[in-house]
Amino acid sequence: MHGWLASLGRHKALKLLSLFLAVALWLSVGGEERTETNFNITLELVNLPQNLMVTSEVPSNLHVRVTGPRGLIRTLSQSHLTYSLDLAGVKAGRQTFPLGADSFNFPRGVQITRVQPNPLVLTLTPTMTRTLPVQPAFMGHPPEGYEVKSVKTRPSEVKVNGPVSELQGLKLIPTVPLDITGLSSPITLATSLNFKELHLAMIEKAPILADVDIGPKVLKRTFKNVPVIPQPLSAKLSPSKVRITLQGPWPRVKKLEPADLQVFVDTQDLSRGRHRLKVQVQLPEGLTLEKVSPVTILAHIQK
Repeated sequence: MHGWLASLGRHKALKLLSLFLAVALWLSVGGEERTETNFNITLELVNLPQNLMVTSEVPSNLHVRVTGPRGLIRTLSQSHLTYSLDLAGVKAGRQTFPLGADSFNFPRGVQITRVQPNPLVLTLTPTMTRTLPVQPAFMGHPPEGYEVKSVKTRPSEVKVNGPVSELQGLKLIPTVPLDITGLSSPITLATSLNFKELHLAMIEKAPILADVDIGPKVLKRTFKNVPVIPQPLSAKLSPSKVRITLQGPWPRVKKLEPADLQVFVDTQDLSRGRHRLKVQVQLPEGLTLEKVSPVTILAHIQK
């Protein structure tokens, strides 16, 4: 016993105290009731090379089952646990990362019994950057008689980054469909890019605005048997009715009635007898005359 104490050298009391505390801690931990539980540990990918991107599905959490003293497990349960996977130096292709007991920094006494998924398999793909035009997409339709005249996006093109295999064949980037159901006037809509199943990302993230010009369609109509009025002098007309073809904004032309048309011949200062007169048409503002048939009619003036 004396020889064992002598072997401790200097500071015997301090060394004995440290040994006592270590034994006491071991006894307290070792003697504590053990329990088993599952942890959802947040997965972080760090140091990914700039010329690569992960195109396979990446789990947001790792499911780790552990066993250990109840006190330690309770403390760990109250913590936000994170596992950082270092991707520095990885190469393109399918890469496998085994997750063993030494992958996690748990306190002594906590043992890992299962990790899922394990191994962690990631597919890394070479990337490139391209500038592509933005193509607006639509859903729904304007009301009857209205149409999309034009649409411009702001910005008109974007710089995106993604896998070489996906970007090489692209000619444009569509937007998320713009809902134009029931719209009948110009409007600016906010949207975003529709990457669908592509692994693309904007280099400079910014809102996508679409200036959509919606207006009435042009409608052409023909009115038959429209009466011609002689003015200011009365006359017998042959024929007394004509055919009128006009065009204009769909809603106005659609609602137009023959009575809304002023069709006449000018009999001002005409002498008694027969006269061939040009048919004149006065249309509501905004409408355009396409054709009058016949162009002239015979007017018989009797005084």
